[in-house]
Amino acid sequence: MIIGIGKEIKTDERRVALLPGHVGRLIKDKHRVLVEEGAGERAGFNNEEYAKVGAEIVSKKKLYEESEMIVKVKCPLESEYGYLRNKQILFAYLHFDENISPENIKRIVSTGVTGIAYEWVEEVGDYPLLRPMSELAGILFALRSMELLMENKGVLPGGFFKSLESPNAMIIGIGRMGANALKVLLMNNINIFIVDKHPETIKDRALRYINEEIWQRNKDKIRIIKFDNENPQRTVENIDMLMERLDIIINCAVRRIDLPKSRMEYLITKEMISKMKKGSVVCDATACDKDMIETAVSSEKLLETYEIEGIIHYNCDHIPSLVPNTASILLANATFPYIRLIASKGFIEAVKTSEALFKSVMCYNRHFTHRYSCKKKDLPYTALKTLLNYRNSSF
Repeated sequence: MIIGIGKEIKTDERRVALLPGHVGRLIKDKHRVLVEEGAGERAGFNNEEYAKVGAEIVSKKKLYEESEMIVKVKCPLESEYGYLRNKQILFAYLHFDENISPENIKRIVSTGVTGIAYEWVEEVGDYPLLRPMSELAGILFALRSMELLMENKGVLPGGFFKSLESPNAMIIGIGRMGANALKVLLMNNINIFIVDKHPETIKDRALRYINEEIWQRNKDKIRIIKFDNENPQRTVENIDMLMERLDIIINCAVRRIDLPKSRMEYLITKEMISKMKKGSVVCDATACDKDMIETAVSSEKLLETYEIEGIIHYNCDHIPSLVPNTASILLANATFPYIRLIASKGFIEAVKTSEALFKSVMCYNRHFTHRYSCKKKDLPYTALKTLLNYRNSSF
């Protein structure tokens, strides 16, 4: 197969989809690999390193014209839609279910490209291509929120002096992002309020990432607020009573289908934000605009902040790019086995072989094939099984 590694053009996106070592292995497998000029430079991998293992360094035009599979980190932007072509495979974070407009999704799908989304590759309830970036994002949002607290509120972001009270932070949702944010804040002796649907399992989830000794030493700094899914307004009211005490809020939870705006418009409203002390920090790690927090709108810029009611908001939608070398290594190591499988078997045989890949196909042959994204964006859904004429598939 001819595999193309595209250069990211999204603002401040500095990651690269594959490293020279991975490229060398693909070439040993008898594949041809094209690398767009400069694709890896901002992550610390120059053209010469790719060329040394046998890759061809090419222009964007040649990359898209000749590649059978394009591998990227982020979904192509509007200026790149014209490069996509019929039956070409596109493997990247596509995020059709998030901020990309239905109109732009239609434009991508109309090219005939076969879109496979990193974020929907699922192995027995786990999302292995989301995992490393989610874990990294949690760490980085916690570190960034502490930095912003110091810069804007003049508060030392940690409990380092017995004579001084530690700052107060709230983390919403203890998944991978939330647990890693929790780890950083606990290591800095910050008092933490956790909002979560399942308080009974928080410790078990947290200890996947947090050393037992750190947990035991800091567990008295944690207070838990159960998210009441039956009566979400009760949770809103409980959070409201804490707002003036909070120095940092980090949201790591996304709205599920069973919690539409009609049931709970926002978990944190603009009015609630106004109760925080000036210079406090709000971060939404989910990149979902005005989803759980009324004042949170994502940004492409790595260091961009904005103020509402004197409260600093930071909502970068690709924060792993703050550390592009680390992020690229983590991501490429996770994606490579799937890229290698597609390259060796081709699209149809790969998705027949791998249920994880099958579940992550967003579009095929100009049809929308991902049920959840179609429902969320009100797009017509066609089952991939139907398009591929699967008769005996177990998935």
